[in-house]
Amino acid sequence: MRRLPAAFVAMALALAAGPAAAEIRALIVAVSKYAEPIPSLEGPPNDAAALKGLLEEQGATDITSLADGQATRSNIRAALEALGKRSKPGDWVIFFYAGHGAQAKSRDPTETDGMDEFMALGGFRVTRPDTNQYILDDDLRGWLVNFFPTTVNVLQIADACHSGTLNRAIVAPTPFKKRTALDNPMAISLPPSPPDPARLPPSKSDPPNLVYVGAAQDNQFALEGPLPRGDSPSRGLLTYALEGALKDRRPNGNLVSDLDNNGQLSLAELASTLESRTRELSSTQQWSSAAVPARNERSVIFQPLKAPPADERPIEVKPADDAAADLLGGRGPWASIPRGTPDLTWNAKEGWVTDSRGDRVAENLKTPEQLTGVIMKRRAISQLAGSANERQVKVDIGPRPKGQLYKNGESVDLAVTHRGGAAYLTAFNLASDGTVQMLYPLAGEGEGLMGAGQSRVVMARTKAVAPFGVDNVVAIVTPAEPKALRAALRRIDGKRDAMVAAGLVRDELDQAKGQAAMALGELYTGP
Repeated sequence: MRRLPAAFVAMALALAAGPAAAEIRALIVAVSKYAEPIPSLEGPPNDAAALKGLLEEQGATDITSLADGQATRSNIRAALEALGKRSKPGDWVIFFYAGHGAQAKSRDPTETDGMDEFMALGGFRVTRPDTNQYILDDDLRGWLVNFFPTTVNVLQIADACHSGTLNRAIVAPTPFKKRTALDNPMAISLPPSPPDPARLPPSKSDPPNLVYVGAAQDNQFALEGPLPRGDSPSRGLLTYALEGALKDRRPNGNLVSDLDNNGQLSLAELASTLESRTRELSSTQQWSSAAVPARNERSVIFQPLKAPPADERPIEVKPADDAAADLLGGRGPWASIPRGTPDLTWNAKEGWVTDSRGDRVAENLKTPEQLTGVIMKRRAISQLAGSANERQVKVDIGPRPKGQLYKNGESVDLAVTHRGGAAYLTAFNLASDGTVQMLYPLAGEGEGLMGAGQSRVVMARTKAVAPFGVDNVVAIVTPAEPKALRAALRRIDGKRDAMVAAGLVRDELDQAKGQAAMALGELYTGP
């Protein structure tokens, strides 16, 4: 893409301040075994083990785990009620669910969309469902409200989905599976729930102690797949992103997800990071949802985990034709593998490159130098994704829905929305082969100053042009005019210097000490 010249089902939360002796307690539910026609999953046991280890590193000792056949409605209800009785004011209770989420036609006339969202538990059957094999959203909400007083903080994490549509054209087999029981919710007819005094009807307001983090937006599927590599164990993207948010660090030792670089990871920072990380991991097929009220945005739950060792392995590339096999025999930032699950697959004769998710990330790529640009761009975006603060600044790409393909010559609208004080906007594009393309401000567009409050800058209309594949728009807002950053970006404009551009942005964020913010936008183009 090149700039044309231009003149959760979310719940509210509020967190009570707790005493020094406050504890983290948890109920972890993982369901992977299902009866046909619902596909079984591979990731929930791995997610549950990872989360249990994470919580133990946070000092948690009161952890209850339920899996598959143990994960029944009655057992989950009893476990939550018992946690409520053990909890003290100021404690954190984590309720985690990994498995299939689903929808069915509702019998409740107060459901505005006419559908019930529910968790499909172990043994759930599509025909003649047993009421002990699923939990409706209203039932779960009632348990969390009635079993936990407002002095106890509850964080619900759902690495599952309810419904949605994938807008993307996948050109190769994808390793990701959807965590939804059936695509057609009308295929499921649920019997009435058993009488339950703790059940609550739908409500527009929730108690101040309830926090919800969902794996995906309402119109998306939550995904699982091999992470971080194609031959890795299957993981849910949300849980994997949560681990990364607690491990990946800046050069000064602070977490990359600590957006204001003050040494603490707030709930607002965590929510923003999870959204950008799940979107990057899934190539815009999924991004998480969460709600953090303004008065509690700086509340802290998790402390940093031990940083992972540096990943120094080369990118694994599998040739799809003889020409690619010959070219990969030379030196470069890759390891050529003849079989197995690679990071990238390259067909040099036809010029395309696909990633492990099945997306065609580059077109008309014929040389090792171009392949090097793709690899460096991939690393640059991975570094930047953890620092994105999309609650403060957001890149909007239209007019198509997110994730859809723009063909050669089609118009693309780019806009940036910013919340906060007056700030200066700088934006550039990283094309599919890592080429840096300055977008804003160009000559004649002034200093790029955005007013205080919520403001929107439309960076004019662009067109999808070569090089085709996955483009990434990078927008950064700064409290002062970033003259040095802009000058450096202009020097590398038109060059395959993605890692240099990423380094410039990260340095600017560090120097601003939390007063700057950055966001990413993905654009998919093709001939």
